[in-house]
Amino acid sequence: MFDEFDREIFAGGERIFNYGDPGDCAYLIEEGAVEVIVVEQGRERRIKLIGKGELFGEVSLIDRKPRTATVRAIEKTVLVPIPRKLVDGLLEKSDPILRHLLLVILERFRDTHNISSKLAAGEENIQEQSILSRKTKGEATQKIALAHGMSRALSHEEFRLHYQPIRELADGRIAGFEALIRWYHPVDGVILPNDFLWIAEQTGFIREIGMWTLDRACRDWPELRKLTEHETPFVSVNLSGAQLNDETLVDDLKAILTKHNMKPKELKLELTETAMVDFPETALNIMNKLNELGCSIALDDYGTGHSGLGRLQIYPISTLKIDGAFINSISESVQSLEIVRSTLTLAHSLGMKVVAEGVERNDIRTILMGMGCEIGQGWLLGYPASLQDLKLGKIKSD
Repeated sequence: MFDEFDREIFAGGERIFNYGDPGDCAYLIEEGAVEVIVVEQGRERRIKLIGKGELFGEVSLIDRKPRTATVRAIEKTVLVPIPRKLVDGLLEKSDPILRHLLLVILERFRDTHNISSKLAAGEENIQEQSILSRKTKGEATQKIALAHGMSRALSHEEFRLHYQPIRELADGRIAGFEALIRWYHPVDGVILPNDFLWIAEQTGFIREIGMWTLDRACRDWPELRKLTEHETPFVSVNLSGAQLNDETLVDDLKAILTKHNMKPKELKLELTETAMVDFPETALNIMNKLNELGCSIALDDYGTGHSGLGRLQIYPISTLKIDGAFINSISESVQSLEIVRSTLTLAHSLGMKVVAEGVERNDIRTILMGMGCEIGQGWLLGYPASLQDLKLGKIKSD
């Protein structure tokens, strides 16, 4: 796994780095051994012996502070360097809370060993580390606050649903609505789903929020249904990957449908492609049970993930929602036009319905109808709105 990095070879007695040096690299010992040395009252003292297969130099690499000790080879030693660029990339992709905890642990380690924060590496490096710590701490603090706030939000009715119309392109009749969650935070105002659902996914709150959304959408459906003008009306609710991997989902959904006396065929469950990729066997099992229950399943954001003919044939999908990135550019891009055209042909050949997302202009609507797309969703056709506003006729914003 380390073939892309050059080995470094040190002779016995040769220093690999000194106390106070900048920590721009950690090392894995491939052959040989090293000793870790500190200076006490002017004399060197070995505090640790590290051998083959072990790692050293990682503290300064991660927290960007100077080296806490000197390391010297005690025999011919072959090292695999682990550069800062690699570690920074991994840390950037990691959870901010874990990054923050890691930096706190390293800071306490240094405090225990009485390491000054102003060693000979210079003020610039110290400032760089300080900025990194503040950024990581800020991200972690924000995430912790949002995660804690979600628990409060569920119990204090801070979450609300808005519903976006899904219309027949030809005559504008409302075929259904998609339920879209909003968080009315008491301090931060309205928080959109992209700004908090990713945290809900990582912390496990997504299951509770998902079930709340299903319950609320089914509760509101009788009033929403009155606003539709279609022979097969529906409300769409998004399911997360975590929900699709939860064996209790089907029973919980049955209870919600019974509670609100809702017909299963009028509930459409929207899934993204990644939800099926993570746990394919469990997803297929649960999707089949949902289908048997009578609910229909839509594949959301089609074209942006990993879908292929095999997946469309295996999973019980009745509707494809073509991602708005392709829809918005069909009048300028031949490639997007052909992707949408071929998707429509494929879906119709498999007996699926198609919803075009992101319909924002009349010329796009006309092109879609010419290609045989019957249903669309987007700002041209109606903005998301609360149930109260919809009942007052505020289905489309200016």
